[in-house]
Amino acid sequence: MTKRITDTSIKQFLATSDKEWCFDSRRVEFRANKLRTGGTFYDVVYKGHRKIRTPLGKWPALKASDLFKRLSEIRAQVMAGERTGKKFDTVTDCGALLLWFVEHIQHDKTFSHGYIETAHSLISNHLLGCFEGLTVRSLTRNAVYRRFYKEKMLCLELSSIRTAWAVLKRACSLAAKLEVIAVDPLSGVGWKDFSSASEKPKSGRLKVDDLPTLAAEINRAQFNRRLFFTLQLCHATRINETCLAKWSNLYLDRGEWVIPAEDTKTGVELRLPLATMVVDLLRQAKARARGVFVFSRCGKKPIAMATASGWYKDLRNNMDVYFTSHDMRKLANDYWMQSGVDSTVRKMLLNHSRGNLEGRYESEYAWPLMKEAVERLAGEVVL
Repeated sequence: MTKRITDTSIKQFLATSDKEWCFDSRRVEFRANKLRTGGTFYDVVYKGHRKIRTPLGKWPALKASDLFKRLSEIRAQVMAGERTGKKFDTVTDCGALLLWFVEHIQHDKTFSHGYIETAHSLISNHLLGCFEGLTVRSLTRNAVYRRFYKEKMLCLELSSIRTAWAVLKRACSLAAKLEVIAVDPLSGVGWKDFSSASEKPKSGRLKVDDLPTLAAEINRAQFNRRLFFTLQLCHATRINETCLAKWSNLYLDRGEWVIPAEDTKTGVELRLPLATMVVDLLRQAKARARGVFVFSRCGKKPIAMATASGWYKDLRNNMDVYFTSHDMRKLANDYWMQSGVDSTVRKMLLNHSRGNLEGRYESEYAWPLMKEAVERLAGEVVL
């Protein structure tokens, strides 16, 4: 039991205590969530022997320092809301709203690993700097234009600005839906209010002519990195999908890799034929593997995307062209296109959205063609 709740005491309580709740002498109770990553503040009153709790807000979106600074106001709003049905903000600052969104998506299984990583990066590096200190009610179309769009046009690509805008928009929409804020301040505000320019797809930095040089560099890399680059390039998977590869999803005897829906960007399960030469490399790795993940430092967790990105930095140091993991994916597509691989087959390998007709095409015709395309590319990569 504690007489005073502070943000510091909450962190210590979550990290060290086995109790589910603690109490403040100002008639506020804090209850930890199941994962002990945060919790909820409650106003507590007794009616006879019965304890009645009324939620005041969630930590860390609502800091203890902010709660107790405006405790009377928040209590009054909560009471008014109970009587009238009107909603009130439990988060009033845009910075706190964005931090709430980060905490929420990390524990909501409906969000993919890729989205969580991207959203966390954009919020930390761009959105917080633009909107921290601004009240939620002041988050208007003009505020977004002045604080975010106009500023980021100086340093970011339009596609990156649009992605960050989508994260901000989703954070506000979800917060309003879950009644973290009373009203979505960006309801009715769209991307076209800021830009009408259509984004043109960029060609990859790596060209098919670069493939021999790239393959030589890959084969000179340490075995684990070599396997990572080879697996991703030959099958055109995304970096996060490759990081999350599990031995249980690799069927080496029949040469198939099944990437579950929760590990893909599209949320659709992906079945890929494994190239024979890649299977040989995987068998070598499995003979000395520990744990469930193909790429792991300790055997218990997959490698982080930041680690894989560092591997790419080392790979490109010996080449005259700057490229990222996504350029490897584009290179695979360009190679298959120049090799005459059907566009529908390429879409299936890349896990792009497909209609029912293409789904039937896949089941009846595409698998042998997909396998042939993967084997052909592996013949260029595995030396």
